[in-house]
Amino acid sequence: MVDETDGIEEAITGQIRVAVTAAAQVGQAIGRAREEALRRAATLDERQARELRSRLDAERAAARAEVAQVNRSEWWDNSTPEQIGRTYQVARAWQGEDSEISRAEQRMSDELRSRYGIDVHDTGASPDDVRQLIRLQSERAERDRQSDGERTRAAAEEAEALRLLAVADQEDWRADEARAAAEFEPDAEERERARDQAEQHERTADRAREDGKTTYDSADRRSSTATELERRGIAQETVATRMRADVSQAKPATAAVAAGKTKAAKARKTRGRGAQVQRTGLDR
Repeated sequence: MVDETDGIEEAITGQIRVAVTAAAQVGQAIGRAREEALRRAATLDERQARELRSRLDAERAAARAEVAQVNRSEWWDNSTPEQIGRTYQVARAWQGEDSEISRAEQRMSDELRSRYGIDVHDTGASPDDVRQLIRLQSERAERDRQSDGERTRAAAEEAEALRLLAVADQEDWRADEARAAAEFEPDAEERERARDQAEQHERTADRAREDGKTTYDSADRRSSTATELERRGIAQETVATRMRADVSQAKPATAAVAAGKTKAAKARKTRGRGAQVQRTGLDR
């Protein structure tokens, strides 16, 4: 009877050969880039050099944590070729600068030889397959970088939109106070000045509110939101419905709070100057 697993182990071993070879090349390139960064650190000012060393120390700590798992047999039993390649890349990138990581790299070399018959110094992987894998990894890393950039930009846009809505709300309050002051001001000249101030605050509030809506309603933010929802596994039809509702509303959910505050502020018109004094006292 033919073994049903025939060919599967060979295919996995072939994938590991390619992954390990690509990982070694990329890891060495990363190590050289880090060495160059350290050389440049000598030309930086003290603050920049300290920040660079701090970042590298954090990366080293993360690398130690990642390669520590190669000492567990269950990790080898359950890891995919991609995971093995990723961890070996980290080990090769740091092996010359950290004794703990160097030992992990040696452990990986021994395990790869005993489990898969792979010599890390001569894997026998196809150069074309290795180049293709490195290219695919580079493209994926670029997509991830762009996606992260979109999410960061979207978050910044929403934060700016909320800031502008808060400014609008504050200007509404100031307009109400100026209007209340005008209502109870006996001096005609001062009364007119207060009314002018109220109108100015209202115009500022309107501009800030409109700018906030425009900022929040950017195409970049909607695209980023849709991408993030799809990455979470939400059906495209559901995402499309969400985006249509988003376009029609054109404002963040928290804007409803600001709108409520604005309405409450305008209701203060009927309270007169006493309300102004009361709020000023609370501000103190």
